[in-house]
Amino acid sequence: MSGFLRGLGTRLRALVRRQAVARELDEEIRLHLELEAEQNRRRGMSPDEARRQAAIAFGGIDVAKESHRDALGIRWIEDTIADARYALRSFRRNPLLAGAAIVTLALGIGANTAIFSVVNAVILRPLPFPGGDRLVMLSEDNSEKGWHQQAAAPANYLDWKERVSAFTDVAAYNPAAGQVTLIESGVPTLVQRSRVSGNFFAVLEVPAALGRTFVDADTWGGPNGPHVAVISARLWRAQFGGSRDVLGRTLDLDGESVQIIGVLPAGFAFPSPGVDLWMPMEWDAASRTQPWFRRAHWIRVVARLRAGVSPATADAEFQTVVRQLQVEYPASNRVMGADLVPLHDFLSGSVRRPLFVLLGAVVLLLLIACANVGNLLLVQALGREREAALRLTLGAGRPRLVRQALTESLVLSALGGCAGLALGWAGTRALAALQPAGLLPVAQVGIAWGVLAYVTAITTVSGLLFGIAPAVWRARRVPAEVLKEGDRGGSEGGRIRRWGNVLVVAEIALTLLLTVGAGLLVRSFWRLEHVDPGFDPHGVLTVSINLPSARYDTSVKVIAFFDELRERVRALPGATGAANVLLPSLSSGGWTSDFHVAGRPPDQYGTEVMHRVVTPAYFTVMRVPLKAGRLLTDADRAGAPKVVLINDMLAQQQFPDENPIGQRIAFDKVPDSTSTWYTIVGVVGSERQTSLALQPQIEIFAPFAQDPSSAMTLVIRTDRDPASLGPAVRRVVADLDPNLAISSMETMDALWSRSLATRRFFMILLLTFSGVGVALALVGVYGVIAQLARRRTREMGIRLALGARALQLQWLVVRHGLRLVALGLLLGLGAALAATRAMGGLLYEVAPADPVTFGTVALALAGTAICASWLPAARASRADPAGALRAE
Repeated sequence: MSGFLRGLGTRLRALVRRQAVARELDEEIRLHLELEAEQNRRRGMSPDEARRQAAIAFGGIDVAKESHRDALGIRWIEDTIADARYALRSFRRNPLLAGAAIVTLALGIGANTAIFSVVNAVILRPLPFPGGDRLVMLSEDNSEKGWHQQAAAPANYLDWKERVSAFTDVAAYNPAAGQVTLIESGVPTLVQRSRVSGNFFAVLEVPAALGRTFVDADTWGGPNGPHVAVISARLWRAQFGGSRDVLGRTLDLDGESVQIIGVLPAGFAFPSPGVDLWMPMEWDAASRTQPWFRRAHWIRVVARLRAGVSPATADAEFQTVVRQLQVEYPASNRVMGADLVPLHDFLSGSVRRPLFVLLGAVVLLLLIACANVGNLLLVQALGREREAALRLTLGAGRPRLVRQALTESLVLSALGGCAGLALGWAGTRALAALQPAGLLPVAQVGIAWGVLAYVTAITTVSGLLFGIAPAVWRARRVPAEVLKEGDRGGSEGGRIRRWGNVLVVAEIALTLLLTVGAGLLVRSFWRLEHVDPGFDPHGVLTVSINLPSARYDTSVKVIAFFDELRERVRALPGATGAANVLLPSLSSGGWTSDFHVAGRPPDQYGTEVMHRVVTPAYFTVMRVPLKAGRLLTDADRAGAPKVVLINDMLAQQQFPDENPIGQRIAFDKVPDSTSTWYTIVGVVGSERQTSLALQPQIEIFAPFAQDPSSAMTLVIRTDRDPASLGPAVRRVVADLDPNLAISSMETMDALWSRSLATRRFFMILLLTFSGVGVALALVGVYGVIAQLARRRTREMGIRLALGARALQLQWLVVRHGLRLVALGLLLGLGAALAATRAMGGLLYEVAPADPVTFGTVALALAGTAICASWLPAARASRADPAGALRAE
């Protein structure tokens, strides 16, 4: 071991202190020669002859030095350093080629860096919890309702917690982060709050940075128990200046007193990045025996696996318990299944496929860039044939030429990688800033060590990809053949040009594959933009308000507030109408239930009807058409007969051959004496409730006065810019209640745009990548055709002198480009037909093999490639006939 270390030290010293080691070697050789010469003089030789014989006996000094370096094992390192220096000198001699190659590589590597940074942060990076790989999400499935990985019922959650021994513990949280108004120093501030079970932080193994977190007992205090909360480090610093005296402090949240018991570590952001305050579920012991506790599905469930228990083993035990609950509670669990997935996979599930599609796109872009640079280097290699032939003639080995060429490629790739890393860093920041709100389930995206390793790998592989062909070409040439061919080219020159043709065909095929993907997203986005949402979004302002239950503790107070708010807003200049709705269209959330139509058998019930509460003017303000019956009126108040409206989707589904007006409906599978019956008085048009990409769901509308809610959205129609009404509406709300904060205020057009934001984001990215790919491919086509035209300039001149027309000569060159383009398009179409199947979930009413998209992209790419071929052909056809004849 000590010998190895000494040898390693010697090698390192030989590399780091090369001049000192060289001087020591020269001194050692000099001493050896002097000693040998001295012995020769003692034998009777003259001084000159003694030195001459000593030198002969020693051998060549340069050979000895080379042997010494070989013995140290550092020669290859020195040669690599020398080759790298030579490469940099050659780049300075040809800055245009080097600059073009570096920029091309920087685009490909930069795009890969940016997208892989997001993939690493969202998919590859482990959860920021201790033992995050042992956290799993438990969700409910229901084939009858079409549920998959949906929220669970609290009673089911508690049974899973108690019966499945494969879990160390099971926690729950409400995924709908509600907003509460924090009154601090008389100023109302909206804070996002999450309700969690008492063991939530224990399951995640996240301790408090200050104070304590919840315990199980905090869950079961009920509404009348002590109200406690833990806050984020962000809220602690912003509202309380980071003071440790915050513990035990009482907050005014919506008029309710809540005591702070802990502060969480900086950076903790679960279940959503915007949450700043956590409070325990407020259940009491009697809740568990109530029917709603097993029939209402609204919590998410996280479990931690026991050490040594695999997810498959835990799932097997979990499914056994699920089947037991189906038998024990047939009324609610008869078809209720459940599934277990790693928490990491669950959180990244919605963006996993789009991100992998983007990663595939930037890999294609990098391959296009490599083909482009490879073509540039092949052209350079063709121009440096005489240099390679001369080096071979002087004794250079062919492996040495290959290594030098590969070193040049790797140096070029490294320069492109450095530029690409800088470009990718900027792109990563831009992606994080421009992403639609809530798209990525992570708080930060940056250049991590994994990203640097990825960039290093693709930079190295890229250098080998585009450098291997020029390297092999340079080494296999025979010097005599190079000198014989001269400037006129020969079979080997034709062979390298065929390599260039292959690279251009590959560029065209890869570009078509990339562009078809972007074209499919464009077609899909265009269809979404022209979807009929069922209402008129233009000229509408939405204002969401959540009344605190402590101050608005009766239905009378809630109704009175919103009635007064509507009256005052209607009186504002420019307002033409105002109404309230529980949730505006194109917003997430809402609740659903089973339902039963009077007079039908018990087993003929409907499922998953959406519920919304509205005031009578809602349909007029939103311009939702009345299809049958009547709209709601002010007479539909508390104490009046219960009435509802239904949308035409529900009418078509449940009453295809009968008049729905006058039918009665109850929101139970099996109605009994306690059921409440509602009479259908009208049918309205169907709105797209949650997304433009989702078909309208069946829905009922109840009058606000009969079913009031403290969380309502005010929708205001105006004949001017709706955003201009914002300040006036804020003043109205402040006049009605100075301690009330508006939850959100945005135009309906903004909601429309937000519904398309994620698809627009991915479409723009893919379009950008495909645009760069098209540009690179066109440069490749132009370069190959320009080389062809340059070689045939003399031929063109002679043909012109013999009477040929310029158009005929242009066609000779363009025809070659057409063959390359056609072959590339055929290969690309075949690859695209197979690859675009992965995009099925990202498209709307567009098939992955959409013939319009495929045809349009192929024709557009062919047209632009032909233009790129025509330019050098036109230049070559203007050759001087007299000059060509003189040259011959």
